[in-house]
Amino acid sequence: MPTYEYQCSRCGLHFEKQQPMNDEPLSVCPDCEGSVKRLVSGGTGFMMKGKTGRLQASGGCSLEEAGRTCCGAASRCGNSNCGD
Repeated sequence: MPTYEYQCSRCGLHFEKQQPMNDEPLSVCPDCEGSVKRLVSGGTGFMMKGKTGRLQASGGCSLEEAGRTCCGAASRCGNSNCGD
């Protein structure tokens, strides 16, 4: 379920709300009952759930799966054995 950002035109409250994509945008501020506007944001992007193992099988970097490379770096190290 996507998270949408809103801002109140009366009190300036900036808040987020998770709602189904087919729901109408909110129109009332939860604090002051003023009108709110849905903001355009970059979002979180596409997230894959689960583990496919394709990176390790192809000798790719473990950064995508473990959050660190085989040598412990926070960015790609370039080591071809990084899939271990």
